[in-house]
Amino acid sequence: MPTNFNKIIALFLLGGVLLLMACNLSGAASGETSAATPGSESTVPPGSAFTDTAGAPVPSDTQPPTKTPNPTATYTIVHLMTPVDTSGTTRFITDLKTKDYAAQKKSIGGDDFSTNRYERPFTAKDMVYLPDVDLTRVEMKIQSPWVYITFEFAGPRAEGVGQTMYGAEFDTNRDGRGEYLVWGASPPSGTWITDGVEVWKDTNADVGGPTPQVTNAPWNLGDGYDKNLVVSGKGDDPDLAWIRQTEGGAKVQLAFKYSAIGNAPQFLWNGLADAGVRNPKWFDYNDHFTQKEAGSPYPVQTTLYPLNALSALDNTCRDPYGFTPTGTEPGLCAYIGTISGTVFRDQYGPNPPATIDNGILDANEPVWPHGGIDLGQGACPASGYKTASIGSSGTYSFPGLPIGAYCIHFSPSGPTVFTTSPTDVPVTLVADGHAVINFGVDWVDAPR
Repeated sequence: MPTNFNKIIALFLLGGVLLLMACNLSGAASGETSAATPGSESTVPPGSAFTDTAGAPVPSDTQPPTKTPNPTATYTIVHLMTPVDTSGTTRFITDLKTKDYAAQKKSIGGDDFSTNRYERPFTAKDMVYLPDVDLTRVEMKIQSPWVYITFEFAGPRAEGVGQTMYGAEFDTNRDGRGEYLVWGASPPSGTWITDGVEVWKDTNADVGGPTPQVTNAPWNLGDGYDKNLVVSGKGDDPDLAWIRQTEGGAKVQLAFKYSAIGNAPQFLWNGLADAGVRNPKWFDYNDHFTQKEAGSPYPVQTTLYPLNALSALDNTCRDPYGFTPTGTEPGLCAYIGTISGTVFRDQYGPNPPATIDNGILDANEPVWPHGGIDLGQGACPASGYKTASIGSSGTYSFPGLPIGAYCIHFSPSGPTVFTTSPTDVPVTLVADGHAVINFGVDWVDAPR
């Protein structure tokens, strides 16, 4: 019995010794740090003293393990809606082609730094021609819910893919300041993508500086298009704006939801290609740079040529959508129209030979090559802007007129001649419009 009791006591003591050794080997108060768990924040620099569980500073004998960084969250873009193929044109703008003068390293027109117009498809200083920056035509097609902008340029350039930005500005309150800029980097293929596409908004109305379109340089108090609505599909609506090649890379097409520009029913718009500055926050560029800093594409401007800080850039004039312009809108394209007509003897009605003076040029009525035509600007009565002679065919013409309001006045010749139609006719000439105004005359006694 004592022998068994002694064995039990010995086993008990041996267990206590093993337990004590296990506690010492656990590291709970050994002065060594343990590895931080992922996501925990350690304030102990490697190799420094640290505080043990009792709060007493003790030296560190070993290098603490490196902190495991938090895992980086991934951003997956899920597209629910892509543009569809479209055809047709709602509006278009043509632009000067500079390609024919590339060898001479110059533009021959279309560039007016003072009014925010650029024809600069060249690199700075050495004036290397960039055909993908040389816009020739920009088309807009509105097909709800999408707006399509197609850019036609002198030729593609491999180095421009991913670099040249194609875009359009939208002036929704028609004051000369762009409210929205939609643009995207030259795409690699004909597949619709969102990579490199951006939609910007000006939230504080400082695009264009104190005087829109007109240079205010040096002026650096604004931030241009300051709010980014979407970039490469990242934003509130990942489907907001897209880009692709068309015609094997000969053209580039943007597509964006009409909501990107606030569903504006009326606006001015213009196209641009930018492989140079590419900074929405510096719009308008002629406020950010002085003309001396920007340089010039015209060799005749000897103190400014060649291009300098503002190069590799082309833009168009501004086209109206949803309204008839007055002709005074800043940056408006110089649209023209024609007014023409015929002076005739009003002796037949619609069913000759009935003699009816109805003031309308009917079939078989002879011309009357006499009298004078005077054109005035504005509402009738107005005169003195231009005059036209009446040819032997009885016709007159005023070609190449700027759009706007006019008054046409006809003065018959001869005391016995009287008019059968109004002598003062108001005309509102629209872009590419052709107004035809005829004047009828007749007499009781044959004029001498």
